[in-house]
Amino acid sequence: MRKPNLTLYLVMDDQYFQDRDLISTVESAIKGGITALQYRFKNKPARQMYEELLVLRDLTKAHGVELVVNDRVDLALAVEADGVHVGQQDIPPDVVRKLVGDRIYIGYSVNSVEKLREVEHLPIDYIGFGSVYETTTKKNYKLVGLEGLRQAVKLTSKPIVAIGGITHYRVQEVMQAGAKGVAVVSAILGFEDVEKATRSLVEAIKGYYRKVMHEGAVSS
Repeated sequence: MRKPNLTLYLVMDDQYFQDRDLISTVESAIKGGITALQYRFKNKPARQMYEELLVLRDLTKAHGVELVVNDRVDLALAVEADGVHVGQQDIPPDVVRKLVGDRIYIGYSVNSVEKLREVEHLPIDYIGFGSVYETTTKKNYKLVGLEGLRQAVKLTSKPIVAIGGITHYRVQEVMQAGAKGVAVVSAILGFEDVEKATRSLVEAIKGYYRKVMHEGAVSS
C-alpha cells in the first residue's frame, strides 16, 4: 500500500461550519496547501454526508489531496476515499481491515504512550497522537505534551501525525519531535481567511525542512 502524504492534515469539525460553506472552505484550504483532508461530522444524515463526500472526492482527487473519512467505513468505501480514521470507541481496526482490504489505508487515534504499546500490532497505517498541546476544539482530551510525542515516535515504527493545539509557531518543534505530519482544526478553520492560515502552516513546515537540510549540509 502506498504511503499517504499527511504532512498538513486538515480535520473538519461541526462547530466551524455553522455559518460557512463547506466546499468553498475546503477549496481555500486546498489552495493554501493542505495535503490531506479528514471529513469528520457527527450530526449529519448519512445521505447528506455521502453527497458532500462525492463532491469532496472529486475536488481532492483533482488536486492530489488525500481524502480520509472519520469513523464511517461504509461512506469511505462508497466514495472510494483514500483512507478511514477510527478511534478506540469505533469499529476495531482488524475488523476495518477485513472490510476495506488494501483499498483504503487506516488511521487510528491514540492518546497515551501506554496505549501506543497496545496498538503496535494492529493493522493500521498511521497513528493520530495527541493532544500535544491544550486545545479548545475537543472536550475531555488527554494532554500528552511534546515529551509524550517524542516517546511515542521512539516506540512505534508507524508514522505519527500529531494533533491538538498545533499552530504555525509550534509546527517546527512538533516536527523536530519526530511527527511525520501535523493535524489541525482551529489553526485553519478558526480563521476567516482559510487560505492565508493554511499558507502560514505550509511555510512553517517548509522552514523546518530547510533547517534540516541546512544542518545536514553543515554537518557533512
